[in-house]
Amino acid sequence: MSDLAIAIDYDNWATEKVAVFCAALSPEQRALTTPGTMGTLEATLIHLVAAKERYATALRGTPPPEDAVRETTTKDLAQLVARGRALSKWFSAYAEGPIDLDRVIERRAADGSTQRMPTGILIAQFLHHGNEHRAQLGSILGANGIEPPHYSAFNWGNELGKISS
Repeated sequence: MSDLAIAIDYDNWATEKVAVFCAALSPEQRALTTPGTMGTLEATLIHLVAAKERYATALRGTPPPEDAVRETTTKDLAQLVARGRALSKWFSAYAEGPIDLDRVIERRAADGSTQRMPTGILIAQFLHHGNEHRAQLGSILGANGIEPPHYSAFNWGNELGKISS
């Protein structure tokens, strides 16, 4: 497994763990938020997977698929979890291939402008973004008295049987 594949596989696992957990919550719980986060639990989760979709699209150099997760239209969290799993499979396969981290890619920025950057920068942002919003989801859950799932890299390592006492 490449160094990049390890980081991406962890990101995939952690995002799925928190997405499955949050999708099983009641609508009232998914509407919870706390100061310092981007919005509700549901909005943050949708944003997390929608952004993962956009990162994959930029790395592929293709337009987003018709069934892409979007902050403005996605409401079905079961569909969100399924799409997240499909994206995780794509990212895992991508990480196993040869990757030119210096290859310049283009992506559309939030303001509609076109950004050009090395692939490595986008991948670093992808990994950072996942950690940032999973932490926000954990904060929303904890601040509202809900024990969040344990999605640290140590828990991932324990689930893989790679950490021993």
